[in-house]
Amino acid sequence: MSTFKNIQGKNIRSYENNAPNATAGEMWYNRTDLKLKGVVSTSAWSSASSLNVARAELMGAGTQTASLAVGGYTTTTIANAEEYNGSGWSNVTSMPAEKHKPATGGTQTAAFVAGGYPPNSGNNVTYEYDGTNWTSGGTMNTARRALRGSGTLPAGLAIGGYDGSTAVTNVEEYDGTNWANGGALPAATYNLGAAGTQTATVAFGGYTPPANTTNAYHYDGSSWTSTGSMNTARNQMGCGGIQTSALAFGGDTTPGTDVAVTELYNGSTWTTSPASMAVAKVAMGSAQLTPSNSTGLAFGGSPPGSGMTNTEEWNVSANVVAAAAWASGGTVPYTSRQNMSFGTQTAAIGCGGYVSSTLDTSVSYDGTSYSGTPALNVAARMGGVAGTQTAGLQFGGIQPPGTYNTNVQSWNGSAWSNNPYNLSTGTYGLMGCGTSTAALKVGGENPGGGNYTTSEEYDGEGWTAGGALPESKYEGAGNGVQTSALIAGGSPSGTTTFEYNGSSWTAGGALATSRPGTKAGSAGVSSSSNIVFGGNAPPGVITATEGYDGTAWSTRPSLGTGRGSTTGNGTATAGLMVSGGPPSGTTTATEEFTEQTTSINIVDITTS
Repeated sequence: MSTFKNIQGKNIRSYENNAPNATAGEMWYNRTDLKLKGVVSTSAWSSASSLNVARAELMGAGTQTASLAVGGYTTTTIANAEEYNGSGWSNVTSMPAEKHKPATGGTQTAAFVAGGYPPNSGNNVTYEYDGTNWTSGGTMNTARRALRGSGTLPAGLAIGGYDGSTAVTNVEEYDGTNWANGGALPAATYNLGAAGTQTATVAFGGYTPPANTTNAYHYDGSSWTSTGSMNTARNQMGCGGIQTSALAFGGDTTPGTDVAVTELYNGSTWTTSPASMAVAKVAMGSAQLTPSNSTGLAFGGSPPGSGMTNTEEWNVSANVVAAAAWASGGTVPYTSRQNMSFGTQTAAIGCGGYVSSTLDTSVSYDGTSYSGTPALNVAARMGGVAGTQTAGLQFGGIQPPGTYNTNVQSWNGSAWSNNPYNLSTGTYGLMGCGTSTAALKVGGENPGGGNYTTSEEYDGEGWTAGGALPESKYEGAGNGVQTSALIAGGSPSGTTTFEYNGSSWTAGGALATSRPGTKAGSAGVSSSSNIVFGGNAPPGVITATEGYDGTAWSTRPSLGTGRGSTTGNGTATAGLMVSGGPPSGTTTATEEFTEQTTSINIVDITTS
């Protein structure tokens, strides 16, 4: 009789709980659960952070964790470019000219974009991207759009397309300087998919007049041969991988009928995956240079009539991915905006704020629900805070009947007391961070008119002048500690960021979404680990969330409900937003942010 060891070459071991460092295909007996367990691979699409600019008919380059989105169409053709780092999208230098439906290939730091639209007759212009700047490349021999690229820079391929009057079979090879004609496609096709290198590409699907096709072909650097057909005829799909391990997803099956179907290619045969995209769509961008069909990235695209910011990641692995997201938290027992909070996502203090008057209310949060705590000694709103649930500070802001106060109040975990060390100047709309014995106060509005560039540092025994901001800031969002802090957005400029090292402020990366007023929330522990969320971007409040890595901001999943005049605390991976509202109106809602996590996919093994 065969045993598992005879078949697999492995013994089934016994563990008190689960096997340590288990890998796909491994099996063991769990003595606590009295069950046979194992790790299996799963195939799934998961939601990821959105593009900054909603669009369709864009193209992509790079891999799942280092991708480039270029061009596209909104209500007009655009030149915008964005980079994806595996967590979110950040705006980068736009192309020299607008394009949609071009051919793309290469990596995030060495990419080419060729052909595309406009004009109506197509074009033959090429641009190259080095991760920072765009330069002009070689001129294609045949002007066209709705073509597909593959390969790298400087070894790219441009396949098929539409020349303004008809589908074409043209294929061209790029060496980083010149385009040369390669072997023609067996059938004139546009809006097709492709994956691979200049000398080993698979091209598939697309529109071969008068209908979509399931045809697939292999290219060896000189000629094309037929291979296994796709299961679903479609055009304007997403794609990725290599010639022997390719991926196709989404697209249009008949005019106006978008699909979410995913197919995997093994070098000869296409298989339809049971895992479909969350959103059926067409004309999306994709990470075309993924090393196999086990990873993929889809971004933008369109259901009929609109561009999207939607991003999805495809993974075939033994890990289960829980996407980053905001979720509803406990309800604050009092309604307010312009309130303040400090601590962590599971251990926070909220205080002050405004409804029809300035409030002295204080509450505690345990990660599930809020409970009342003793009131502030002095009612306050739009001031600064610092510290933890057991040791904190509140300083500055406005106190009734409208005084810009210098008061500092201390929290010891059970009660508020007046701190003898006041701020040097009364300030409203400031940013505060740090601890109860090492706090930082930054910017704010000057009661005499204008905004401050000043900062002050607290050491437990008084306040001293810190470094001056390069520009004044009012209602800026930020967080961190006294020696590594960040402030971003606010008035007068809604996108600037400044980082503090304990002595001086320097300019950082610009926010992608301007937040010029009605304070955004923030969470973070340093100048290189922060998230900013909500705030005001006229004509209203926003849901946009961005994360900062010390160099650039990139998108994160959006808030469930947009709001300004809000507050936040916690970390960039576990943040908390508390109350807030538009300029008029308030809320008691709390939202909690959790960064993406992965876990091993352990299942029970049965004989049924």
